[in-house]
Amino acid sequence: MGTHKPLVPFGGARLIDAVVARAAPQVGRLAIDVPRAMAPDYAYPDVLPDLYEEQRGPLCGVITGLEWLEADWLATFPCDTPFLPRDLVAQLAAQGAPAVVKDMPVCGLWPRSALPHLRAALDAHGSVRRALTELGGREVEIAAPAHAFFNVNRFEDLQEAMRLLAQEDEASRRR
Repeated sequence: MGTHKPLVPFGGARLIDAVVARAAPQVGRLAIDVPRAMAPDYAYPDVLPDLYEEQRGPLCGVITGLEWLEADWLATFPCDTPFLPRDLVAQLAAQGAPAVVKDMPVCGLWPRSALPHLRAALDAHGSVRRALTELGGREVEIAAPAHAFFNVNRFEDLQEAMRLLAQEDEASRRR
C-alpha cells in the first residue's frame, strides 16, 4: 500500500482506530503491538514495541502481548480488519481453550500460561496455527457478518472497506 497500513486514513480516522473501536470494549485493557521503528507513530497509551528486533510474524506479537499482560488471557486482533465482530472475545472464550478464528489466526485468545511454549514455537517454526495445535487449542468458526474478517492488504481492499463502511453506516441510520 506504500505506507504502514494501520495508519492509512479510514472512515474519518485511521484503519487502526476502526480496529481499536471494535476491540477495546471487549477487553479490560488494550495495547497495540508494533514494529519497534513504528512505535513513535502511534498515539495510544499502551504501545508495545515488538520484543524482537526483526519482524518475525504474528506469533511475535502474541508473545509481546503475553509479556505485557497482567491478566490470565490475551485477546489478539489484526490491525487491518476493521469490521471485527463486537462479541469476538466472548465467542472465543466460550471455547474454553486457546482458540483462533478459522482462516484468521491473528484473531485469538491465548492463556498467559502458554508463554514459554509460544517462545519455543517462535524459535522452532514461527507458526501460529502449529503453536495452537501443540497447545491443544483449535481453530473455530465465529458467528459474524460475511465481511467481519475482511482484511485490508491493498489499495483496492481499502476502497472495498470504505464501501462496506458506508453500507454499515447506512444500515445503522435506518435502525
